[in-house]
Amino acid sequence: MTTHATPPDATGLTPAQRQRAVGAVVAAATGDALGAPYEFQAPVVDSEEIDMIGGGVLGWQPGEWTDDTSMAIVVLEASLTASDNHDLRIESAQDHIAREWYSWSLGTPDIGTLTSHVLRTAADLGREAGHYAPRAEDFRAAAEKAHTEHPSSAGNGSLMRVHASVLPYLLSEDADAVEAIESVCRLTHVHPDTIEACILWGLAVRHAILTGELDVRVGLPQLPADRRAEWGERIEEAEESTPVMFRRNGWVVGAFQAAWAAIHGVCPIPKGKFAQREAMVAALEAAARAGYDTDTVACITGSLMGAALGPKAVPPEWRRVLFGWPGYEVDELKGLVERVIAPMVVEDGEGEAA
Repeated sequence: MTTHATPPDATGLTPAQRQRAVGAVVAAATGDALGAPYEFQAPVVDSEEIDMIGGGVLGWQPGEWTDDTSMAIVVLEASLTASDNHDLRIESAQDHIAREWYSWSLGTPDIGTLTSHVLRTAADLGREAGHYAPRAEDFRAAAEKAHTEHPSSAGNGSLMRVHASVLPYLLSEDADAVEAIESVCRLTHVHPDTIEACILWGLAVRHAILTGELDVRVGLPQLPADRRAEWGERIEEAEESTPVMFRRNGWVVGAFQAAWAAIHGVCPIPKGKFAQREAMVAALEAAARAGYDTDTVACITGSLMGAALGPKAVPPEWRRVLFGWPGYEVDELKGLVERVIAPMVVEDGEGEAA
């Protein structure tokens, strides 16, 4: 791959936009950790409180995030290895993602079914090719093979990390952002539903960071023309429902709809710090209350809510206990995002800083 990201203009991001970029990652990790103890279980009744309690089937610690955030961290770190304006589309950045995902997978207790299958197949393909660890080409081949063998499988494993894919492209052309979203998605998921869901959610996250507005339809023009109406209907269905109504939330469309239902249920977003914090909590709790793939639905919900409201909308008592692989806490998450969105030097025609 030899494409190059469009560099940002000289003005860069405003302080508010930078905060919202941090918010997308912090709130996603918060939703992930909040939903983790409720994963694989039936919906939580309204009379039962949702909180950052830890435990669950996999025995998470209070505030500990899962594979959702861990895989997103790898994507963000990979962008820092790419010399071409943090471009995730170049092969070296994708090789970094493939290598680090594989290394991480050897010690984690929780990986989605389709993602786990792709990881194992990519490792086998890498060994056959003489690689000490699978490369991006092995992941892409494994994802295609999985889709051929299970053509109806469209898991939500790529949607849970799409907010990380879009952060290096906040000031790029739409086409650059879409290409990056799709290229990272295709490392594990190639079903059209997964790619389209990631494009819609990723562009909605970017729009929220840039404007503070929640609009999951902003990416519809980037989908194939014959797919826009169906996604419009799916979005409308979510807006007429609650998260618990989407029981098949391990399916990417169900996860998308459950997360948007949780967000739409607290819209319009109120003014004022404390009212916005209440809206964040209500959306994340609704997502975690839905049952089944609760960590992922809440993570997806948090990514878009945080992109609109920033990290301070997450209750401080939740932020304080947040942690996970690779030994990060919330300050490390913030620092990682700040490095990814650091202003790029715009060069003039002579190759000197403008």
